[in-house]
Amino acid sequence: MGDSPVVRSLETLPRRFRGDTPHLSARFRIQVGRTVRDVVVTGDECAVVKANGVRPDVEIHTDPETWFEMDEGRISGIEAFAEHRLMVRGSIERSLLFEPLFERPSAGALEYSVESVGRRGGRISALFAGDPDAQPLMMLHGLGGTKSSFLPLVPALARHYRVIAIDLPGFGSSAKPRGVYDAKWFARRVFTFMDQLDIDDALFAGNSMGGRISLEMGMLEPDRVRAIAALCPATAFFQRPGLWVVKLLRPELAFAASRIPRGRVVEGLKQLFADSSRVEPEWYEAAVDDFMQIWRSPRARMAFSAAARHLYLDEPMGERGFYTRLAALDCPSLFVFGKHDPIISPQFSHKVHKALPNARVAVWKDSGHVPQIEHPMRTAAMLEDFYGSLSEDRKAG
Repeated sequence: MGDSPVVRSLETLPRRFRGDTPHLSARFRIQVGRTVRDVVVTGDECAVVKANGVRPDVEIHTDPETWFEMDEGRISGIEAFAEHRLMVRGSIERSLLFEPLFERPSAGALEYSVESVGRRGGRISALFAGDPDAQPLMMLHGLGGTKSSFLPLVPALARHYRVIAIDLPGFGSSAKPRGVYDAKWFARRVFTFMDQLDIDDALFAGNSMGGRISLEMGMLEPDRVRAIAALCPATAFFQRPGLWVVKLLRPELAFAASRIPRGRVVEGLKQLFADSSRVEPEWYEAAVDDFMQIWRSPRARMAFSAAARHLYLDEPMGERGFYTRLAALDCPSLFVFGKHDPIISPQFSHKVHKALPNARVAVWKDSGHVPQIEHPMRTAAMLEDFYGSLSEDRKAG
């Protein structure tokens, strides 16, 4: 009996290997239906072998129909993942590297790349999708997250914008330098990233901490921020029990906190959603796989702790308080809050509306802290409408 069409397709991958990732060493386990093969990449070499006892870096599971659509360039892995036709274990972050390794026909699928920008302590990992000449749209994730948290929105928004979803410094695959890790520190590093790409100004979408950083950027350099969509932004807290204790704690203590039960991470992640069943179980597992891998790094733990500490210490009022400064924000802004958000109370929507009466402010009754994952289609549609209205306003003006 001859090899199946799936096997033959997999075995053509070395011939289509681009070989432009000299520093990559990875084992991708691809399961298409009942067929399982390991794709082993070492620098400029690629081999397809039968799966054995060697543990892969990432597992990618899909059905034959989806695989052939991907192979023919009619759908991308990101689109298949967003449509729940492809499942990842081991690392969503790592899986993003697989597809761009190979040549494929251009038949309408989303085309993207994952690149590192900058060097050493300033290196930032970013996903790029969409027309390189289109208006840049920067996506900034939340505390403990990575660029993967915006994957559900990428296919829709990349049709109109140059989507750039980054791992903030200290998180994901980006460098983890010593630093302050407050909103201004992050903002300046994102501006440096934009300078390296010759981006004068951009649209922004930020979730949680990423929303707070986006707002900081708009307050620091308004000419470079065309508009901000803040999804459950981590705005300054008014009630901060144990504030004096947090002020005394040092981020360096996180170096020792290397062990964290996996089950606790899964449960904590599920609590971020109004209805955890809206998210596929496989997504939780893959997201936790990523988090657990990153958490092993002492520098990643220190960055997480430092960023969390500064979010808590952010002063809400006073001459230099967050809401005092927010009132001077001049760029168009959209705020989305979730009624069932366990971290950012929807009551913050009233404070934002008071500070920025011209901003769009919405409270979703059926959403938690991560609307782009819990309600991806609605979130993408709202962002498209918001950013699209800016173009209409300019035409009218």
